[in-house]
Amino acid sequence: MTEQKQSLVAVGGKYIQLPPEVGGQEYANLSIPNTLATSTVQEYPLGTRFVCGDRTYRYCYASGDCDPEWGAYKAKKTNTVAVAPTQATATQADGTIAGAVGSRYVTVTIDTEIGVLTTGVLSKNELAGGYIVVGNGSSQHPQMRLIVSHPALTSTGGSLTLEMDMPLISAVAAATTTIELMECPFYCILADGSGGDYVTYIGIPACEASSGEYFWVQTWGVCWITSNSNTCDSARDRTIVFVGNGSVESSNDETLESGFQIAGVALDMSGSAASNAPMVYLQIMP
Repeated sequence: MTEQKQSLVAVGGKYIQLPPEVGGQEYANLSIPNTLATSTVQEYPLGTRFVCGDRTYRYCYASGDCDPEWGAYKAKKTNTVAVAPTQATATQADGTIAGAVGSRYVTVTIDTEIGVLTTGVLSKNELAGGYIVVGNGSSQHPQMRLIVSHPALTSTGGSLTLEMDMPLISAVAAATTTIELMECPFYCILADGSGGDYVTYIGIPACEASSGEYFWVQTWGVCWITSNSNTCDSARDRTIVFVGNGSVESSNDETLESGFQIAGVALDMSGSAASNAPMVYLQIMP
C-alpha cells in the first residue's frame, strides 16, 4: 500500500479516499477496512470513501439502530437560515478576519436544534464534514463550501466561527448576508425502518450497528435490499426506488407524480407477475 495525500491505495481493487482536511482528523496507520465490523472508536474521518471493486462505501456514525435490511438516513433539517451575525474580529489562523474576501472563516448563528444533543451545544468539530452556503438570499450569489473545523460551542446556539475548505470570494455583511448550513450527512445515521416520507436514503448499512458506533454504509454497486413481493414484475420494469420505511419497490409500483428516490436498477432477471430478489445495482454515491 502507498499513501498519497488524501488516499491510501492498495492492490486488489480496494482503496480508501479521505475527505479533505475535515476537522483536523488525521489518522495514522490507516488500513483497508473490514466493512463488517463496527467500533465505538473513530478510525476514519466521517465520509471516508472505501472502494472495493465495483462497490463503494462511506464511513458513518450511528445515532440509533442501523440494520442492513433498510436504507440508512439522517433525520435532520438544516440549521435555520439566518442573516450573518457580527463577524469575529480576531485574526484567524490563515491571517484573515472572518467574513472578509479571501478568508476561509465565517461567523454563523447556530440554532437550538443543531448537533447530536439537538440543543445547539456542539463539541469541537462536530459539524466538520457538513456543508454551508453563504449568501443564498435575494440578490445574493451563493458560495457553497465544506465545513472543515470549528471550536466547541457551549451555549445552546449562538455565534460560532467556522473554517471552510475554500476562501470567500465575496465579503459577508452582518445582518444582510444570509447563511444556511447542514451537518455532515454521514453523522448520526439511522437505518431502522422508520425513516418516513421526508428523508433521503444515503445507502445500505454493510452490517448491524448500534447508537454510538462507527460503521460502513454501501452507496454504490451490487446490493440486496428488502423489497415488496412485486419487484420488477412487469415488462421493462427495472428501476428500483425507496419507499418511506427504507425498503424498495420497482418504480412501476409507485406514482411518479408523488415523487420517489431512485436507489438503482435491478440486476437479476424477473418475469411477468414474477418478482425478483431484488439484487440491486445501487446508484446513490459512486
